Amino acid sequence: MKIHQEKIYSFETKPNGAGPLWCLGSSCIAVADDRIFVSGYETIEDVPPLNCARWILYEKHKNGWKILYRDTEKTREPSPVCIFSDGRLLVSENPFMLEQEASQGVTFPRICEFSPPEYALTGKILFRPCEPVVMVEHSYRNFAADRKTDELILFHNKDYDRAYWNLFDKNGSCTRSGKLYWPWGYDYVKPQRIRICYSNVQLKEKAVYIFGTSDIMEPNPEWRKYKKQLTGREWDYDFRRVFFSYTPDITVEPFRYWVEISNREKTAGNARNCDLLVDDEGIIHLLWMEKSCDERLRARFFADEPLNYSLRYARLKNQKILDLKNIFFFPEGELLPSGIKNINFCWGRFHLTQTGKIYIFASVSGTTATKEATAENWLVELDSTGDIKSKQSVRFEKPFTSFHTAGIRNGTAPSDIIHIYGHIADKNDEMWYGEINIQD
Repeated sequence: MKIHQEKIYSFETKPNGAGPLWCLGSSCIAVADDRIFVSGYETIEDVPPLNCARWILYEKHKNGWKILYRDTEKTREPSPVCIFSDGRLLVSENPFMLEQEASQGVTFPRICEFSPPEYALTGKILFRPCEPVVMVEHSYRNFAADRKTDELILFHNKDYDRAYWNLFDKNGSCTRSGKLYWPWGYDYVKPQRIRICYSNVQLKEKAVYIFGTSDIMEPNPEWRKYKKQLTGREWDYDFRRVFFSYTPDITVEPFRYWVEISNREKTAGNARNCDLLVDDEGIIHLLWMEKSCDERLRARFFADEPLNYSLRYARLKNQKILDLKNIFFFPEGELLPSGIKNINFCWGRFHLTQTGKIYIFASVSGTTATKEATAENWLVELDSTGDIKSKQSVRFEKPFTSFHTAGIRNGTAPSDIIHIYGHIADKNDEMWYGEINIQD
């Protein structure tokens, strides 16, 4: 295993509720042959939140990272990328259409196309909802490509009950459009739709698979009241359930019923989807993180609940869970090799090699006994049955915390190199690139 790492750019943060990796379910890094592209993110001076950012397209060169294109529109969220088999690069953008002083309102979602070899902007493709509807800056959008057919699918969330989607062919024409309603939370004190955000989406020969996290206002009235005493805010969001759905052919069949993969409602824990991979045998591989409880509420509401973190994995077929396991499990009080005493996050992405082997690149981050931020990275190989074959520590000089990778969901070809774009443990305002040559 060979590794390499380098800084791409620095950025200034603004309180707009987003950042360079906010489209966590999609990816802002893609690879065409040996050319590596990143959709970066910068905030704009003198523009107030929320739409105070713009995207920048970078390409890796021997002597650093070259800017190919800097957008001129205001936006809130980062702009994920996809790649076609002929090397065309697609960037999903969501420009804000109102005056600079407005904080929220109308956007005009599009896909920008860049063509090789120069990768100049060659066209813009419009997102076309299936019914009259206004899109806004909180898109939580998901962008995926099928390398075999050179098709794209783009989802945009709308309000708290649904998402709209467009399917595009290799020429950029919208061939189908529709909407997807979120699952229903019958078991809440006040039943409601469970908005799904930060979803992983895979498009595979017109089958579409989606895996995402609940993102709603705290549904437990007693906990919500107590949280307000702690934070002073009327709102606090719940990321405690992860759900999966799919359609075998989005051009002719609706999405199947939602399957709940994990639920941490009982102890106000946390469950966040990390990644989704559908293999050629029709097995659906899911990866997510779990936190057992909310430590802010523990003493008052469930004092005996331990505070544990885990990175979880499941295999499904035809909406049925075949098996479940922990990739990592971190019990409360355990000191990790890197010196992490208090974990605050764990993350992971699948990677498919040229020979079809499945790996997981993972991170665990937190603080040391002296409150210093630190992290450790791991490479996990799975065998053909989904069991763990090996675990190796990946010793980057600057360990990654949260990150995107270039993978098959955004059209990047299977490879023996894992390409990483993400945050590092000790610099919140820097974005780094890393690569792992697995030498499979």
